[in-house]
Amino acid sequence: MPWLRLKERLRKDGWLLLALAGCILLCLMLSLLEAPSTTQTAEEARLARVLSCMAGAGEVEVAVFYQEESAIPCGAVIVAQGADDVGVRLQITRAVCTLLGLETSQVNVFKSGGIDP
Repeated sequence: MPWLRLKERLRKDGWLLLALAGCILLCLMLSLLEAPSTTQTAEEARLARVLSCMAGAGEVEVAVFYQEESAIPCGAVIVAQGADDVGVRLQITRAVCTLLGLETSQVNVFKSGGIDP
């Protein structure tokens, strides 16, 4: 019986339901287009702020990776302006290991700015 009522309503108001579904779909698509390009967590942002305060580090970006089944960090990638300096790279690695409880093999630090000529 409910199926017959639904079928009848769709026949009467089908265009209205179709328009409503179209509006919902359009809103979902627009929200995806307007989503920020980065999905930086609060922890990554805080870590980037701390690391950028280190002498010689410059601007820093951080990506932390977690084990699927828990919120335990299992790795980190750091991109910093000053990472071409071995001392700065070592300091960043040590700081990230300390703050996230990672081993040095789980942290990779790279120089930002692409490839030098």
